[in-house]
Amino acid sequence: MDKIKFLMPVIFVEDIKVSKDFYQNIFSLEVEMDFGENIIFRDAFSIWQKNHAEKIIYQENIDSEKKLWPNNVELYFETVNIESIWLKIISSKVEIIHSIKEESWGQRVFRFYDPDKFIIEVAEPMSEVIKRFHQRGLSEENISKKTQMPLEAVKKCLSKE
Repeated sequence: MDKIKFLMPVIFVEDIKVSKDFYQNIFSLEVEMDFGENIIFRDAFSIWQKNHAEKIIYQENIDSEKKLWPNNVELYFETVNIESIWLKIISSKVEIIHSIKEESWGQRVFRFYDPDKFIIEVAEPMSEVIKRFHQRGLSEENISKKTQMPLEAVKKCLSKE
């Protein structure tokens, strides 16, 4: 059976700075990664700037029916077997948001709705993205720039190969 791992919920917020400050100040959450419009809190969850998330999820096909409200939660899963999980999802007759695509930072993802219209994202781990770019001959510095991952994280990932 293909392995898929739940990592975290993603909350779409109106103002990323206000939300970041709120969760840091009220709950003392530590920022693990800050990509500007996407912030991951260590051992917790991620917040995304809502209008940025809408563009990524729905690409340029945003209409009033596809706004992220009330579906303002995304459950995020990762798997190294993205193609086989994709085949399982399309055979299950769920409503697809988009098929496998490569995001600007190199990660391959697809999204669909659960029965209650919450967004489910399935993506490959960033470690796999880093390895794929390395196999294509990109330097560690170029991988860091493309993936938005810190250079030290790229080096650490590649040292495990």
